[in-house]
Amino acid sequence: MALQKTLSLLLLLLLTLLGLGLVQPSYSETMYERFLRQHVDFPATGGTNLYCNRMMQIRGMTTPSCKKFNTFIHEDNSTIDSICITPNILCKNGMMNCHAGVVRVTECRDTRRTRPPNCSYHGSASTRRVVIACNGNPPLPVHLDR
Repeated sequence: MALQKTLSLLLLLLLTLLGLGLVQPSYSETMYERFLRQHVDFPATGGTNLYCNRMMQIRGMTTPSCKKFNTFIHEDNSTIDSICITPNILCKNGMMNCHAGVVRVTECRDTRRTRPPNCSYHGSASTRRVVIACNGNPPLPVHLDR
C-alpha cells in the first residue's frame, strides 16, 4: 500500500513538473531523421520565395534565429540514400565519408529583411551536383556538405 502511494505521488509530481515546463520530454531525432527534416521535400512542391518562407518555418529553421541558407532536395529517400554508395570523396571537414550526386533542389537564402520567426527567404530551383556526408551501416545521409 505504501509503495502504491509513493508511486502515485511520484507520478503526480512528474505531471506537475511537465505542466510547469520544468521537465522537457525527449524528442530526439537521429542524424538521418534530422537530414531528412532539414533537406528533403519530395515530391517537389516549390522553388519560390513563398515556398522557402513556408518550408523553413514548418521545418523549424526560423527560431531562435533565421537560418541563413538551406537546400531542399526534391528526390525520394531511396534516390538520396543511393548517393551514399557512390565513391567516397573528401568532405569540407577533411573526412572521407562524402559522396556526390546530381539532384533537383531548391536553395533558400535569408534576405535579412525580417526577424524570427517570420524570416524572409529568396528561393531558387535548379538541378545540380550535391555532396552528402554519410554514416552508418548501411550508410545513410547525415549532412549536406555542399
